Amino acid sequence: MLILLILCAAGAASLAFWGIYGFMREVPQQDRNYQDPLPFGIRLIWPLVNLATVMLGPHLTPRQLEPAHRRLQAAGQDFVLSPEQLFGLRAAATGLVTVFVVLVMAMLHRTGFTAYLTGIVFGAAAGYFYPDLWLSERRKKRERQVVKDLPTFLDFIVMTVEAGMNITGAIEQATHKGPQGPLSQEFTRLLRDLRSGLPRAEALRRMADRMDMTQISSFTGTLIQADRVGASLGVTLRAQAAQRREERFLRAEKLALEAPVKMMAPLIMFFFPLVFIVLGFFIYLRVKQEGIL
Repeated sequence: MLILLILCAAGAASLAFWGIYGFMREVPQQDRNYQDPLPFGIRLIWPLVNLATVMLGPHLTPRQLEPAHRRLQAAGQDFVLSPEQLFGLRAAATGLVTVFVVLVMAMLHRTGFTAYLTGIVFGAAAGYFYPDLWLSERRKKRERQVVKDLPTFLDFIVMTVEAGMNITGAIEQATHKGPQGPLSQEFTRLLRDLRSGLPRAEALRRMADRMDMTQISSFTGTLIQADRVGASLGVTLRAQAAQRREERFLRAEKLALEAPVKMMAPLIMFFFPLVFIVLGFFIYLRVKQEGIL
């Protein structure tokens, strides 16, 4: 009877695995030839993400997709994931993290409905919010790099404009000569929009909407206004470069002043107790030698 039960369980597991495998083979594979490479962690679970995308995609509304698309653009990941794939990633991460938490609790021999319910809720919440945390971290890293590179690009644009070139050529030269990074990629997309026939003002507005940063909005607004009223671009952009450089210096100064405050918690929690333990040990040995204890 035991052997029969084992064979039945193995057969059921094999049939379930075969069914899931066949179902996943029927899922159409998406063409990623014109998209950026996937991060390593997402690449490992991509078949599940693709399956969830195919299942959820037709049921998503434009009201759900538009905010997701804006978040992807602000984080610079709109060529890595589509809005539908972001929802698929969220569903796959929710399921995987929940299963992982349940398996860990089972290996620890945790019993009880309340314990498993708490683990399922915690795992589902962690998996559901992980894509948002990943996008938030990518956006912060991207913004730091843009704030660092923007004064350099503005200097290149100012020098090229004052040398007699138009603003489109100046941006192209800055893209070639400036540091590579997210700002260079955005300027390249701006030039691509201009070459496709999009008006300069509209291309600049699209760039500001994609990046969603105060510094970029100020830069694009200045170019649009100067182009509209015929003001001198050299003087305007030089003032912009000086302002962005001053902001970068103030940001670095603020981070330097915040460093001692941020170091207090690790010092109090880890370093000071070790110092007191070492000193207390030698004090204990000295007191014991003197016969006080």
